Parts: sequence; structure tokens; C-alpha cells
Amino acid sequence: MISTPTPGGPGSAARPAGRASVRRLLFPVAVAALGALLAACGGPAASSETGQGSGQGSGQGVDTVRVGVIAGSPPGVYSAIENGFFAKERIKVELVTLSGGPALVAATEGGSIDIAWADIFAWTSAIQQGFKLTIINPANALKPGQPVNVIVAKPGSGITSAKDLAGRKLGVPAQALTTVQIKKWLEDQGLDPNGPKYTTVQDRTTSGGLVAQGTLDAAATSGAYVTAWQAQYGLTVAGAFDSGVPDGAATSGYGAKRAYAEAHPDLIKRFVRAVRQGVTAFQSVAPLEQNTLLVKYGGADVGKLESKYPGALQKASAATSGELRGPFDVAAENKWIEIGARYGALKQAIDLTPYLWPTATAANP
Repeated sequence: MISTPTPGGPGSAARPAGRASVRRLLFPVAVAALGALLAACGGPAASSETGQGSGQGSGQGVDTVRVGVIAGSPPGVYSAIENGFFAKERIKVELVTLSGGPALVAATEGGSIDIAWADIFAWTSAIQQGFKLTIINPANALKPGQPVNVIVAKPGSGITSAKDLAGRKLGVPAQALTTVQIKKWLEDQGLDPNGPKYTTVQDRTTSGGLVAQGTLDAAATSGAYVTAWQAQYGLTVAGAFDSGVPDGAATSGYGAKRAYAEAHPDLIKRFVRAVRQGVTAFQSVAPLEQNTLLVKYGGADVGKLESKYPGALQKASAATSGELRGPFDVAAENKWIEIGARYGALKQAIDLTPYLWPTATAANP
């Protein structure tokens, strides 16, 4: 399903005018709805086999933690599960897969998810709306020198560069970060950041088909989908828009309700240790093995495209193996938040420091 918002000016929402105010109204509704839905799936998420649930002292219990993810992301969690790092830290992970950052953050605020992975703008926007959240660890970042986020278009569309996007219908994912990157990329080239007709695609896996059938003129995507759509629909790459993210900044992170973190500080430490080990393990294996793991958890399979499109696996690996193995670079992160505010993803820039849990800035939690 796609929706076509009205483009806004330079100070408008990252999804065009009116979307920010709608999102502020819908966040509480999403919290209630997701809370009711997910609560029906079982009891409290932070339960322990010993009945303690906090993972704080006995050293004997296994803590069950509901972790919110998007299908195929983030690799660190899946790798930590497969390599036994969570088990070593006495954590049993129950995955809850939702459609995007706002939904994951809302479910976390509602208490139906203990720890979630979401983009930084989703966390920051919720904090600005009064949600009592804390960010416990960085996640995705861009790999230097390996552009992964691109604009794809149909051959013969006349879209071969950034300037050709003006007035054209451009499909973007629901999360704000992609639109922010594109707007900065356009402005850095002296172009109007609000030139394209930004069109939100709720299920980003369908964007290639929408371009192929002409519903969209172009679409923003990354990694495996680029190769898959080149093979399936003959789409071409019109430009790469990675330049907008400051070096060292994380575009996403893991977060929790502050009350949950305060009640389970030892569990948070163990979770972060396991995830960082998972990231290291994921990045140490070949792209084919990375692909196999992500396919198991709902990611796109590009392994079978490698023979026809050599380099497909490497391209997919560049898009998925940038997750940070250490703490936040706070200065870079605050710069990324400033950029998000400039292009309307956030109401205003804030210093993220007070909202970071100690594990987020610790080299060795």
C-alpha cells in the first residue's frame, strides 16, 4: 500500500507537510493498539525461569526478553541467537517482528516489547513526544567507501541522475531517515530537496514492482533489493544517496522503556554484550553465510542471483554489515539529529546524551 503526501518546504516534516502532526496524534493510538494485540500473545516479556525476571543477581535464571525487529534486520540479534551469545548471557530471545520503527517504538512504550531495534529518528521523535525511553546501544551505520542506498528507476523513464527526480513520484520507506538522506543529498548538489513527490511505501519490498508497473517513477532502496529488482524488472540505478549521514553516526539503535532498564540494569548489560558479539561474528563471515542467516530471519535471498549478477552478495553484505560493534559516537549522533531536524524528521534538534543508557557509551558494558 502506498500513500502520496503533499510535499512540504525545507522546514516541513521529512514525510511531507502534515505527516509530522499526524504521527504525533497516531503514536498514542499505536501504543494502545499494539499493546493490546501483543499482550494477547502472552504474559510479561521479562520473565525468568527462576521467577525473578530481572537477571540481577542469582546468576542462575534464564531471562526471557521480547525483542522487536523488522524482518531481516538487525543482523546482530540474529547472529547472537545463532552463535549462542544470548544463551551464554542467560537470555532467551523471543522475536516480535513489526513493520517499522514507529510501530516498534510504540510497542516498546506500551510494554509489549522489552527491547526494540528502530531508527534513531523514531526513538528521538518519541522522546520529544514525552515517551519515557532510553537508548541502550547503537546499531546500523554506513560502511565507509561502500555506498548502499540508491535510487532505482525504469529504463526509458528519463531518470538517470538526481536532477531528474524533480516533480517525479519517488517511493520512500515509512521511516524518516531515508527521506532525510535524500533531501540532504539533493541540497548538497544545489537541487531543491522538496523537488520529488515523496510517496510513502508501507511495505518497502514492493517498491521495485511499483516502479516496474509505473505506479512510482523511482524508488529508494538498498542492498539485496537492488540486485533482485535489476534481475526481475530490469531496473537501473540513477544515483546513490549515502553522503548525508555523518561519519561514525548510527542510523538506528536498540532502546527500551527507561523504567524497564532501571529495573533490569544487569540484563541490559548482558543483552548489549551478546549483541555486540553477534555483530562481530556476523561481520567475520563471508557474504554467502551472512545471506543464509538473514534469509532464515525473513531477509531477501540474493545467493541465487550471484551467478547471474556477480557481486550481488558483496553489495548485499555492504548494506547489512555496517552495524556498529562498539558504543555511540555521541558527537556524530547529535550531528545526525541536527540534520534530521533541519529536514523535518524531528520537531527540533536535541542533545541525545541524557537519553543514552550507560551501556550505549561504554566500550565494555
